[in-house]
Amino acid sequence: MSSGKTAEDPAWKNKERAEEEQYARAKETEALKAIRDELQKKQPAKSELDKDIEGGYGGQEELEDRYATTYGMH
Repeated sequence: MSSGKTAEDPAWKNKERAEEEQYARAKETEALKAIRDELQKKQPAKSELDKDIEGGYGGQEELEDRYATTYGMH
């Protein structure tokens, strides 16, 4: 085949397209990894976030719920 015909060959086009997609996918993967690493550096670990917060529902778990009764009285 002449060099002009090679570019028109469907197998060659598929090979080139696959290589381009593989390159693009690798670049996207690198970019996503960089973004994840940057976010991990900015956000403290989950255990650090939980240290300052009281357990339960903001410390109100001891309050009596006078409106939710089991015997139907309001």
